[in-house]
Parts: sequence; structure tokens; C-alpha cells
Amino acid sequence: MDDLQAQLLSEQFNRLKDSIESRFRRIEKELEHHDKLEAEKMNFIRNQLQEIQNDVADHENRIRTIDDAVISGKTTSTIIQAGQAALTLIASAIAAWLGGKK
Repeated sequence: MDDLQAQLLSEQFNRLKDSIESRFRRIEKELEHHDKLEAEKMNFIRNQLQEIQNDVADHENRIRTIDDAVISGKTTSTIIQAGQAALTLIASAIAAWLGGKK
């Protein structure tokens, strides 16, 4: 192998090395870009998840408030009905007592 062939082979290896390095840099840039996009997607998903969790907590609180109001309303209604029944019994007892005196 003479000096010219060695120089030609050396230049070919250098070109191959440069080509591989440029491809490697391009792949690294693409990977960095991909990582940035994935990080943005992950942040967006985290934000959406937080919003959904806040909405669920808000809905849960509203349902509990409505449930408490319904229970309170039913309790009040039951107490009123019991009071009416008690008054009816008292009125019946008074009517029976007054009717029995004649």
C-alpha cells in the first residue's frame, strides 16, 4: 500500500467518522426535542389530572351538602308528621274524654 492509497483510505475514514458524528448529533437533537415534547405532554396531563381531581372534590362536596339538606328536610318532615300525629291523638283523647262525660 503506497502513501497515496493510505492517504485516500485515511480521508475516507475521516469522512465516515464525520458522517457518523453528524448523524449522532442529529439523533441527540431529535432525542432532546422528543424529551421536551414528552415533558410538556406530562405537565399537561398532570394539570388535567389536578383539574379533574379538583372537580371531583367539588362535586363530592356538593353531593354531600345536598345529601345533608335532604336528610335534614326528611328529619324535619318526620318531626312535623310526628307532631301532627301527636296532636291528632291528643285531640282524639280530648274528644273521647269529652264525649264520655255526656
